[in-house]
Amino acid sequence: MGRLVRPLIEKQRIAEKLRDLLDDSSLRKAEKDHHAKRRPRPCGMTIHTGIGCSYGCVYCYVPDMGFPMKPRPYPLSPLELVYALSINPYVVPSRTLAAYGSVTEPFMEVTKSLASQYIVEVYRWLRLPSQVSTKACVDSDVVKILRNGDPKLNILISVITLSMAKLLEPRAPDPLERIKCAARSGFPVTLFVRPVIPRITEKEISRILDVALSNGVRTVVFGALRITPGIIKRLESIGVDTSFIEKLVTRSMRSSRDQVPISLQSIRPLLISEARRRGMVVLPSACAANIYVHDDYCYMCNFGPCGNKSSRIVFDEGDVHEVAEFMGLRVAVKRVNERSVTLLVTKYRNREQLDVLKVVLSTTTRTQVRILPR
Repeated sequence: MGRLVRPLIEKQRIAEKLRDLLDDSSLRKAEKDHHAKRRPRPCGMTIHTGIGCSYGCVYCYVPDMGFPMKPRPYPLSPLELVYALSINPYVVPSRTLAAYGSVTEPFMEVTKSLASQYIVEVYRWLRLPSQVSTKACVDSDVVKILRNGDPKLNILISVITLSMAKLLEPRAPDPLERIKCAARSGFPVTLFVRPVIPRITEKEISRILDVALSNGVRTVVFGALRITPGIIKRLESIGVDTSFIEKLVTRSMRSSRDQVPISLQSIRPLLISEARRRGMVVLPSACAANIYVHDDYCYMCNFGPCGNKSSRIVFDEGDVHEVAEFMGLRVAVKRVNERSVTLLVTKYRNREQLDVLKVVLSTTTRTQVRILPR
């Protein structure tokens, strides 16, 4: 049994064990849930700990996606969630990155207990390298629970302003307290300066970085603002001049829910320079922070290579063939190197199977995978 196919076989064993633990109602519920079907995003598998968010951040796209501002816990139990992930064809134990906090705040009062249990149980069963993005003050009770999960859990602590936090993030905890609480947790913490709001964030970046450093935070990720018509209106309602922001959009908006990133080309060099001048490690993305703290290695996208090259998985054509055969496919491997895998699939049932193969191979090898047309 090769090194690439081993986690896929283990995944089958995990799913079988969970079927024995859950009743029929729970199994059906998990099987219908999107966590059982959804393709991971570039940052990994986003795991939803709740529905909606009460923080009311003016720049947030969550309300424009149709989520309520009154949050409630996600409707799966921890084991139901783990089972859903275990039958998701795209998820690979110990290799797929787990990202918590993408469309809600995990550690709100109403969601923090379930979120903590999700993080613990997903790691206990699937060993996914885990990362949680938060604006909350992670309290000692939550930390005690999290100690039973991933020992290298990466806490992305979101701070984009200190002076305007009450306006931009009206119901979120104070940014200084967020950083202090995260630092006390004992987990590896990354400063998450996202979304960078032009003419606000860069004016405060020196102080934000100094506060993070004084609390022992030495890694940082900068990320672009994504705008919708609703975000523009909300920013203008609190007196933010959005004319400069709108000049930086990378394309036109297609609908009221369409999230359009702005370009940071003119701002990013300053942010990176300020961080590096202080001796901080600047990482290109949230997933790069997850890779970094887990001492892993990744070349799955053009941000790479990220992480520790000595942790790179060494594999060959035989390993690739074994994964394809396990999935019921037949391939001709054209090229294998430390950056990419190129192959031709000669036997498959449908295009979805090709997509699953591409994601699974990319995830297990941590390389870019190209499937040639027949």
